Amino acid sequence: MMREILDIIVENTRRRGSPVPIPERAATGWADGLNIPFGGDTVIYTGLLYQMIPYLNSFVSLLERVEGRGFSPLVLKTGKVFGKLFNLTGIIRVSKEEQMKQLEIVRNIAKLLMKAGISFGYLYGEEMYSGALLHDLGLERDFEKHAAEVYRTLKERGVKKIITIDPHTTNVMRSVYPKYMEFDLEVQSYLELLPEVRGSVKEDVVIHDSCIYARLENVIEQPRSLLSSAGFRIIEPKRSRDMTFCCGGPVESLFPSLSGKIARLRADELRKYGEKVVVMCPICLASLSRAGLKVEDISSCLARSLEGKDF
Repeated sequence: MMREILDIIVENTRRRGSPVPIPERAATGWADGLNIPFGGDTVIYTGLLYQMIPYLNSFVSLLERVEGRGFSPLVLKTGKVFGKLFNLTGIIRVSKEEQMKQLEIVRNIAKLLMKAGISFGYLYGEEMYSGALLHDLGLERDFEKHAAEVYRTLKERGVKKIITIDPHTTNVMRSVYPKYMEFDLEVQSYLELLPEVRGSVKEDVVIHDSCIYARLENVIEQPRSLLSSAGFRIIEPKRSRDMTFCCGGPVESLFPSLSGKIARLRADELRKYGEKVVVMCPICLASLSRAGLKVEDISSCLARSLEGKDF
């Protein structure tokens, strides 16, 4: 079954620019009405990861049923074949509500940057997935080809700086791309760019660090400073910062049961510290939510706390 899953991921990334198929409106709709210019020296690079989550959840649900022998692995073989012609929409379905929830997160991030006076453009339909999953799964040749295509597109559009919005995109473009090519673009996470602003919300939140941010990119203090200044009281789990515990992703695409088991372990652990958990990664958001935990993205917290305030 693993080979079929890898083939689907590679085929979709090659043909459609992302591991799971995303309609263009579901990828770019977050920018509606924000009047963000096309391209430019500095662009927000969503990497499509937040937008991809509802489709990934649907795909994981299918894999869980296959793993549980509710469906024949032939479904995956069929998906691989039909994926070349269609969008696998016959077996991957998401609700409008799920789509809008993820688009709102990306929209919040863009609005936070705009409120901070940070200028940026956007590549809209030309933006592609970073290829992080290809690298994580050891598909190096496919990753290298995809990364080269992403870089070529950015250079052709005159991009010099990228503002990323998730840890996986940040890490793969800032730390991994340069190992495969001469990559001369500046990459910063939006969490590294936003200023601290005093907010109005007074809430206790349990913080869950992204393994990628904390261990590989040293993005540890920035989210804490932003939350604290916005009015949140941060509760630190025993396993936090660079000793954080995995959420169970991104192995869910190959081993959904194992991923679910890890996510439930982390969810049970975090639940002991408080009712609400704040995350800063779409994979963590998806994994811990599937484990039944009440989770909120840090961008949603900041946007809610700073509503109506000027930077």
